[in-house]
Amino acid sequence: MLDHILKFMTLGTVIVGSIAIYTALHTNNRRLGADIFLRYSDRISDLRRRLPVTAFLERGAPGSTEITAEERRVVHEIIHSICELYELRVHGFFPSPIWKIREPDIERLLSLPLFQQELASLEDRFRGHPRLADWLKSIRQRKM
Repeated sequence: MLDHILKFMTLGTVIVGSIAIYTALHTNNRRLGADIFLRYSDRISDLRRRLPVTAFLERGAPGSTEITAEERRVVHEIIHSICELYELRVHGFFPSPIWKIREPDIERLLSLPLFQQELASLEDRFRGHPRLADWLKSIRQRKM
């Protein structure tokens, strides 16, 4: 009888330990995904602050916005950071609910004439990423 009790205790300990490990890994993955997302969001926000207010106006047609070389570099960095963030989401590095928090803001930013102008100039670079290219194309089409 004592032997059966010890076997059940051992089995119970293994089950509780397995549940604890699974919970810890799940929680750690969520934290890691949130941390990645927050770091990219901070980077994009910092870059956005370096652009003039006129860059965020919805007036004007793409291709008609004049910007300096430094501002163009900042816009390209923002676009590439957003694209990296999108690829991380596609490959499961953070859950979709986290992405959905900022997706409308990201799409609104990429829909601005200045960003559309620069996205058009970078279009060839994204051909190797078909999902990303389709997503960017859908943003452009919604804008029209």
